[in-house]
Amino acid sequence: MKRILFALLLIALPLAAQEAQAKKDDQKSDAQPAGQRVQKLFLLKYADPGKVAELLRVFNASVRPDSEMHALAVETAIGPSMAAIEEAIQRLDVPSAASKNIEMTAYLLIGGETAGTEPGAIPKELDSVVAQLKNAFAFKSYRLMDILALRTRVGQSASTNSSSRATQIGTNTPPVRTQFRIASAGIGSDETTIRIDKLNLDSSIPVQSSPGQYTYTNVGLLADVDIKQGQKVVIGRVSVAESALFLVLTAQVVN
Repeated sequence: MKRILFALLLIALPLAAQEAQAKKDDQKSDAQPAGQRVQKLFLLKYADPGKVAELLRVFNASVRPDSEMHALAVETAIGPSMAAIEEAIQRLDVPSAASKNIEMTAYLLIGGETAGTEPGAIPKELDSVVAQLKNAFAFKSYRLMDILALRTRVGQSASTNSSSRATQIGTNTPPVRTQFRIASAGIGSDETTIRIDKLNLDSSIPVQSSPGQYTYTNVGLLADVDIKQGQKVVIGRVSVAESALFLVLTAQVVN
């Protein structure tokens, strides 16, 4: 009987020692941090910081993009994740990811009841547009009030202002003040359609109130627009006294 008890004791001692060691190892593992959190700043050459930041959220890291500085700040990431983030940024920040530019030209035309527009007042490239307007509306003449050019990157907002003196009232040539802005611009999946979100045109146009005198009338247009590259499209018309203001827009993608 004593021999049996002694043998059991010999077996139990190593098992107890193993259990104790395993317990210590578990406690040691629990005491160790899961991983050191690190921060890093990345300067991008081509890719859009906002779009890259959205993709990097898969790594469960805090990422702050700065479009103006074209940079990404990875504020909190665990060590191994940071290595994966660095590799992802290297793959994403390549020349093909560079944002394309979109150029827009806005022509402001005035249709009126007075015949006899000055020769050359309408640019040659708008001849076909004016022909369509004459077929659609009863105005006797059309003249160019202003041309505004706007350039922006895909996904970004942009605006421009103009003050032209294309209107003559008596001996006065009061300025026409215009602001043209968009919330964003994008390229359709067909690569030929340009999408313009929240196109906004605001104009202050002098209108004759009495012989030689004038007051200002504020008019505007607000629209979302899909336009094929290179086409000239009449976006809208607003009434101005006995005349009308037409916005003709063309847009194209440039590298």
